[in-house]
Amino acid sequence: MSTTARRVVLSVLALVLAAGLGFPSAAAAKRFADSKDAREKDEPQAFLKDYDRLEKGKEADWVLFAEGFDAKSFKTVSIAKFAATGKSSESKDAAGAARDYLEQGVNGSNRLPWKVVAKGADLVLLGNVFNAWEPNAAAEIFGDWMANPGAGLELIGKDRSGRIVFQIRHKSRGSTIEDAVENGLKKIVKALEVGK
Repeated sequence: MSTTARRVVLSVLALVLAAGLGFPSAAAAKRFADSKDAREKDEPQAFLKDYDRLEKGKEADWVLFAEGFDAKSFKTVSIAKFAATGKSSESKDAAGAARDYLEQGVNGSNRLPWKVVAKGADLVLLGNVFNAWEPNAAAEIFGDWMANPGAGLELIGKDRSGRIVFQIRHKSRGSTIEDAVENGLKKIVKALEVGK
């Protein structure tokens, strides 16, 4: 191999390694506070109690679980009506459908031993829709992320004493806003199942 070819190969290898080994511009944010999501102006951060400590989740976008959290330690759960910190009418409509979709997700889970009850639950789930959107004309033409309807969801879990045991924030898409809510809550339930 010629010296020039060797230099080209080494230069390309160096660029590939640099991109994959952690220069901040190339690496995905591991904390919500450092992410692009944290800088979205139309997505309020007014519901969860601790946005700064949210970490990249395995199933949902951003999660924070209390140390020692074990979903199987709770047997009963109550689900409050979802709030809507998103200012759009779509956010308020999405919040109206979210509680039922979360209950379906909890009841349909084989890994969560929770029974949904009205009062006296071991765990209380409080939800919020921080944004919901229909695609705009530009998104439909150019095919960006907003080309499908979507929803941004947040969930807080409080134990019987009122201590927060988890916080989750997730954005999802679907064929309709309600479909996006359902899809997002399925991912949130999966995050609760794995605790990440």
